[in-house]
Amino acid sequence: MNRTRPARKTSRRLRRLAGNTAIFVILILAALFAVIPILWAVLTSLKNPQEVALYPPTFFPKNLTFENYFGAVFYNSTFLHYLFNTALIVAVATVLCLTCAAHAAHAVARYKFRGSNVLMLAMFSTIMIPGVAVVIPLYLLSVKTGIYDTILVLILVYSAWLTPTLVWLLRGFVIGIPVELEEAARIDGYSRLGAFYRVTFPLLRSGLLAGSVLIFANIWNEFLLGYSLVQSDTSRVVQVGIYANLTEVGVQWGRLTAAAVTAMLPVLIMYAFLQKAFVQGLSAGAVKG
Repeated sequence: MNRTRPARKTSRRLRRLAGNTAIFVILILAALFAVIPILWAVLTSLKNPQEVALYPPTFFPKNLTFENYFGAVFYNSTFLHYLFNTALIVAVATVLCLTCAAHAAHAVARYKFRGSNVLMLAMFSTIMIPGVAVVIPLYLLSVKTGIYDTILVLILVYSAWLTPTLVWLLRGFVIGIPVELEEAARIDGYSRLGAFYRVTFPLLRSGLLAGSVLIFANIWNEFLLGYSLVQSDTSRVVQVGIYANLTEVGVQWGRLTAAAVTAMLPVLIMYAFLQKAFVQGLSAGAVKG
């Protein structure tokens, strides 16, 4: 018996080590699967057109050049205008989404009424509808209302699309805030709305930051609605602008990858600075909800 126990412990340790090693290898492979296409795009954007067309292709550029960035981004006022349009849409949609979602989340968390759970389920079910299923109705509606091919139609569509998700996210935060704090503010003379702004809204900071990151990433990377509801250069967004490098005479891979890498940078920078707040916000909202 005394000899079998150390053997069993050793066997368990070996199995645990083998399991951890397998998980580690899987994670490394998954990371490489995600990173290699991005690295390939970055390296391709640093090649000249002759090297991009080489076969077999080279992984690392032989002659490092930034001509694709100067030609497709910095010297291209149209692409810079696309970046400005997308940034404007993101900024306005973020304000609209967070404002509507914060009030709606407070209402569904604090006030129970008949059918409230059904209403929340119906609101959440809209998230599961794919964008391709509503493109034609949105197109017809935007044409009928006269806002087709404008920045306004994208702001309204994106805001309506992302608000239900934020309501569910912020609802968890509101539930986690003691209702006694609002009641104390009511005793001090504040109205219901005043108590919300004075007490509850400042405590939603983590949820609002997490929601901002979600809004930014979804709108900045969205292509289908931006392509379907806007046609002119004056209102076009950056992801559709990248697609413009696919011409009838061929694909300008150097310029396309340079524009794609430039469009990726704002999302990566935002995640880098707000990663901690984003993870804390999502986990806190999930636990409290």
